[in-house]
Amino acid sequence: MNLMIAEDEIRLRTNIANYIPWDEHGIEVIALAENGREAIRLFDQLRPDIALLDIQMPEVDGITVAKHIAAKQPQTKMIILSGHDDFSFAQQAIQLGVVKYLLKPASEAELLEAVLEARDSLREERALHYSQAELQSRWEEHLPRLRELFFQSLVSGKYDRMEIQRKSKELGIAIEGADGFAVVVLDPDPLPDTGESFTAKDTALLQFALKKLAEEHQLQAEGCVVFPDLEGRTVLLFENKGGAAGDAFLGEVQQHASRLLGCVEEVLKVTASAGIGLVSGEPELISRSYEQACRALRERVLYGLDIVIPFREEASSEASMPYDALIEKRLMHALEAGNADLAKKAIDELIVRGIGSAGSVDEVFEYVLYFFSLLVRTIQGQGWQVREALGEYADMLRQPDRLTTKEHIVRWLHGSVERISAYVKMRNATHCHEAVRGMLALVEENMDEDISLHTIAEKLYVNSSYLSRLFKQQIGQSFSDYVLERKMKLAMKGLADGMKVVEAARLTGYRDVSYFIKVFRKYWGYTPGEVKQGQEIPAGRQAGQG
Repeated sequence: MNLMIAEDEIRLRTNIANYIPWDEHGIEVIALAENGREAIRLFDQLRPDIALLDIQMPEVDGITVAKHIAAKQPQTKMIILSGHDDFSFAQQAIQLGVVKYLLKPASEAELLEAVLEARDSLREERALHYSQAELQSRWEEHLPRLRELFFQSLVSGKYDRMEIQRKSKELGIAIEGADGFAVVVLDPDPLPDTGESFTAKDTALLQFALKKLAEEHQLQAEGCVVFPDLEGRTVLLFENKGGAAGDAFLGEVQQHASRLLGCVEEVLKVTASAGIGLVSGEPELISRSYEQACRALRERVLYGLDIVIPFREEASSEASMPYDALIEKRLMHALEAGNADLAKKAIDELIVRGIGSAGSVDEVFEYVLYFFSLLVRTIQGQGWQVREALGEYADMLRQPDRLTTKEHIVRWLHGSVERISAYVKMRNATHCHEAVRGMLALVEENMDEDISLHTIAEKLYVNSSYLSRLFKQQIGQSFSDYVLERKMKLAMKGLADGMKVVEAARLTGYRDVSYFIKVFRKYWGYTPGEVKQGQEIPAGRQAGQG
């Protein structure tokens, strides 16, 4: 057992820690705190079994520390040490579960006895908590989840024959003695992004409902185990215990799966599809049947929805990419310009050339990867971040298998180009604003220099003609007129404050004082000298008049 002591009187704190033979009683002092704030920090860091707390400490009092301990770790035993015989303190302590309330000055024997009582009480609670019956109850409580994890690891191919035998025995699973195994993987068919009932956001909920239906269905009879895989899909593991031939056994499995799909449509009002793997003769080969079932399920991208698809071996085929440099260039230009309609038109042309004529799942996903690459190249070619440009559509780049039908692929592609187009428009608006802000800032920073649009464009790495149009559009005057106005106003202020003419010229970037005087007179209608002399300016003279 370990003990934390919180006492602000250093002498008392030291005596309690060093002069009571804690180690003889199996108590280790692991923390000494001189105030309540430090006590809370040490408790959070070390989580002692027993806490001896002074009730009045600097910064945070003992009752507040006790509240913190009770909230964070209720099993910690607390002893209060108080210099005040105040019933209200004692009442609060009792409500917080404090086991002993001692009044100062408490003897070393009293303190030791109180800590040992807390130790014994804690031991009894722990013994009860971890008794054999309690452990057995907890084991049985967690057994369904442990079995689920076992089957998930089994279909993932993580166990060899010996590990399967050992773990199945530990978990009370009879997996030996069957004449073969077959795996079925079921998953709800893709849903639209919007709708009156279920939508794409409800996929996880439907996966859960599908698993529950399978458990309640007749499939949960002897010879079939139902569990979710790591993707949330429902897995049915069938055991051939009747000795049926391989094809006959697979036929029975297919009938069960078809009945379950009908039940899904009747109860949930949505469709689902299923893939069936080949028969595996040994438990360690179940992972192969599972992999085949997953591959078969992907075939709905070719055959449609609400279907049971047995796995079949296919000769590999080479996909011919729908490469068309002209269409690709149109797509890229449309995306760069933020034109979603033109981008979708180009996408549709490429789809017809590629996915529309695909003859296998592998070909379809080759095309999907081609489109992924095309969009990513376009985005990165502009120096944009893929996540920023695609938003939530970027998630699919990591899991292309989630695009389970041709219609789903087209929806994703259209949604992606719309998202990129919106991003481009937003970026253009923001970029324009930032570019002009940058121009204004550079003008203010370089008032004592000769400021030209070409110089500003070089510093901002932007085309000068583009900057000129942008500035005029957002500020309402040309860049040169704006710079002249700022310089003349700054010069006028300096002269009015007593600055010499030559100083005002240098302040505004004019090295030739005569030229400065000429520009100033043309802008304001009177000379810098007249401003310096404080002469009354004729009312008819205005800025910009000679």
